[in-house]
Amino acid sequence: MGKEIALASPTGRAAQRLQEVTGYEAKTIHRFLEFDPKSMGFKRNQEYPLTAQAIGIDEASMLDLFLAFSLVKAIPLGAQLLLVGDTDQLPSVGAGNVLKDLIDSQQVPVITLTEVFRQAQASQIIQNAHRINTGKFPNMEKVSNQPQSDCLWLEMPNAEAGQQGICDIITELLPSLGFDPQQDMQVLCPMTRGDVGTRNLNAALQQLLNPPDALKPEIKYGNTIFRLGDRIMQQVNDYNREVFNGDIGTITGVDLEEREVTVVFGDRQVVYDYADLNEIALARATTIHKAQGSEYPVVIMPLFMQHFLMLSRNLFYTGLTRARKLAIIVGESKAIGLAVRQVSDRHRYTYLAKRLSKFADPQS
Repeated sequence: MGKEIALASPTGRAAQRLQEVTGYEAKTIHRFLEFDPKSMGFKRNQEYPLTAQAIGIDEASMLDLFLAFSLVKAIPLGAQLLLVGDTDQLPSVGAGNVLKDLIDSQQVPVITLTEVFRQAQASQIIQNAHRINTGKFPNMEKVSNQPQSDCLWLEMPNAEAGQQGICDIITELLPSLGFDPQQDMQVLCPMTRGDVGTRNLNAALQQLLNPPDALKPEIKYGNTIFRLGDRIMQQVNDYNREVFNGDIGTITGVDLEEREVTVVFGDRQVVYDYADLNEIALARATTIHKAQGSEYPVVIMPLFMQHFLMLSRNLFYTGLTRARKLAIIVGESKAIGLAVRQVSDRHRYTYLAKRLSKFADPQS
């Protein structure tokens, strides 16, 4: 159509994936709208709009009201906006439920992808994602050394045993299947607390995958040890360093004299002084919420009644669909049943759909 195209996504990982898939440059929405840390606002707005005439936004379910409003303000008149997202995933962390409200308003053209293509029909990850969305218990193959499926199940009696089960999968099963635990694997948890929460699991996985070594300098901050080679995640938006909540990097330097930690995010190097180490956390295990917009070759997901408060259908669905090649669920059947049944805990009180409908009606 001869139009200038621009692509963006709410998170750095999602933007990186979007760029890989399309072959076009993709940015985070904050970079796309040229966030200014001094004014704590975006440079791009209705007075200084974007130049592209065709704008694609991926992972649109993560858009909260503030970010969506800022984006729409900056789109020039006559430009096309394509939102790509999945309303069955977790809603945005911030206020609103923008993508679902836009669809529910019936004022926006919507295309829903429902066909499972031939190359995906054999994938139990995809088949089980559909089963979860319809409230059915997933069909999972028990863990073995020669699995026939890409969706496996390791039943454990309790969360404490689950932690050991996860460690065994990482050290024994994954290498036997040709996966590199250092590069290919991500553990996704419903919560941070508990035996199979991110805090405990990150400590165990650090010991397993990046143990202490005289050649690996480390620095302790609070109860966390940051060691050369650790995978970390940015916990807050840091506009000065241009790293954002959910970005994942690797520690490539620990300067004990200057008390600084150097982290590489993709092709960018970022230095943290000791006072700012509260911005990062170990990330071999992360919450399903933080993983939204990302995908990994192998996902290991603990589901136990210990985390019953967080278990829900869209949490389970979101975690499962982060896996590209292999998903392994470790947990209790009761917890999976609860997650599949629980759908009412995500209701949000919003008014966007009604306002759009009224706005479109000239008599209202």
